[in-house]
Amino acid sequence: MKRLSERRRLTAAEFETCAGEFERSGRSRAATTPQRTGRGVVALPRRGRGEHTPGQLAGFLPKDMPVHTRPQTEIVALHAHSRGLTGECRPPFASSGDGRHLLTDHTWPWILTGRVTNSDGMAGPGVLVGARLMLTARRLRPSRSIARGSWWMTFSPHFDNGADPNAPFGSSNVSDLAHYNAERDTEYVARHDFMLCRLFEPMGHQLGFLGATTFADNWRGLQVWHSIGYPADVDDGMRPAVQINQSVEHDHEDDNSRHIETEASLDHGDAGGLFFSWFDDGHVRLCGVVSDAGIADGCLDHALASGDDMVSLINWGRATWPE
Repeated sequence: MKRLSERRRLTAAEFETCAGEFERSGRSRAATTPQRTGRGVVALPRRGRGEHTPGQLAGFLPKDMPVHTRPQTEIVALHAHSRGLTGECRPPFASSGDGRHLLTDHTWPWILTGRVTNSDGMAGPGVLVGARLMLTARRLRPSRSIARGSWWMTFSPHFDNGADPNAPFGSSNVSDLAHYNAERDTEYVARHDFMLCRLFEPMGHQLGFLGATTFADNWRGLQVWHSIGYPADVDDGMRPAVQINQSVEHDHEDDNSRHIETEASLDHGDAGGLFFSWFDDGHVRLCGVVSDAGIADGCLDHALASGDDMVSLINWGRATWPE
């Protein structure tokens, strides 16, 4: 995989013109749906070994949508003594190697990631992967509410509590969700910590969506991946943080799934965030969903759930849940 050549950057005047057209078109004020409860929960069976999987899926860039290959950012203010995904106590400033910045860019593809909340009181990031499809971590499944017979999830693209308005592209509730039936296999659960959600509102028609790809072994160590999340140590998970040019070091493959390790700076609230990159064909694809963390070779490494099963789940959603 090679880095995509930098697309021509918009001048300040061009950006303001595009932003004005975006506003007039109604795209930047997507109608917020009334609160609706979820309808269906699908637990897909394990896929058979060697079952065909598309190696990659294309994304969608709407016509005249402003694009930045590098996002506009600001310096991030971290909370003191936050705890990472594994619960370790961090100093007031995470470390000199912390690559996170506050994401302030309102262009494609940076607007496709947003904040997910649910009826169990949990929150985290998710990303548009289809006209009505949002991908997030399985751990954001509102299991207690589902067991009670009434549940809801809400997705707000590019939500930023420090901005006015804080949900500039509106929001949508989730009508249905799907994930693999992991049963009690904890290793399987870790490799499949992703969940596909169908939205009531087809937000991807106006905003676009990302493609997806399986991971190739020769991508290890390439500093080409970008990550967006809502970490707890950035305004209590209420503002989007971005890291660019991150790498992944190791991956562990098992049948149709992978666990990918990265040393990117991640915190509680990042689970469900994505790692994505620009590809030579002009598409932007994600390769994994932020899952958990662990110690490998004496170093703290955060992990991504990835693999053929992730791509297959998105492909299943695009085919099964019409736009």
